[in-house]
Amino acid sequence: MRKPMGSPSFRLLFAMLALALLAGCGKHDGDESAPTAPPVSNAATDAAAQAREDAASTAKCEGNPLIKAMPPKTSIGGLPFRAWSCTFNSIRAMYGNEGGKQVEIAITDTRSPGIDQQGNIQQVYHQTFDTQRTMAQYSVQMLVSTIDAAKSNPDALNTVGGPDYAPIAIPSATGEPFLIHVGAQTEVSPAQVVAVFKDRHLLTIQASDKGSAVSGLTAPKAQALYAPFIAQIHPESLP
Repeated sequence: MRKPMGSPSFRLLFAMLALALLAGCGKHDGDESAPTAPPVSNAATDAAAQAREDAASTAKCEGNPLIKAMPPKTSIGGLPFRAWSCTFNSIRAMYGNEGGKQVEIAITDTRSPGIDQQGNIQQVYHQTFDTQRTMAQYSVQMLVSTIDAAKSNPDALNTVGGPDYAPIAIPSATGEPFLIHVGAQTEVSPAQVVAVFKDRHLLTIQASDKGSAVSGLTAPKAQALYAPFIAQIHPESLP
């Protein structure tokens, strides 16, 4: 029997698709370049070069207007701070070790005044960031509605694997929730966090291990992974 479009399982499926499209929202220009074979060199030399690159990238972000909302440059959840990287309207923080387990936090200001200073491509930026914001807002709404529907009809969660696969909402200081999402039990979906603050700031958090997104977690396990990072984010400090 065909499920009605308003059913919790349909809403969760739609949110999963939207979140998949949002996975790259925090990426910066040039991130999608084709991979090249790594040069053969001494591991210690490579590590030192990477450390210098990370330090330089972090230093360039010190004046970013989004920095006050980001977690501190200390170890969180057992993962050491690695680097910040940023553009005129976004900032990313990476925790963890190169080639191992890492957690990336990205915030993009989709209404940044700096968009109007981007010359001939400002209209393209406006359209791109407006689309990202709309997708994120719709994903958040769908995930929240799934949580609400599950409270009144717990059996509806059986279609995604039960309560352990339901989205989890974590309150924030601004009133807008952080949404932790892992997808259905039968899906290989990344465990991630999405939120939209003040109708403009898009936040995503995603873990990876050895270069691949962490997937196959239950929602409680994803919450345990991300809770230490969520606790250190301050959306009330966003412009």
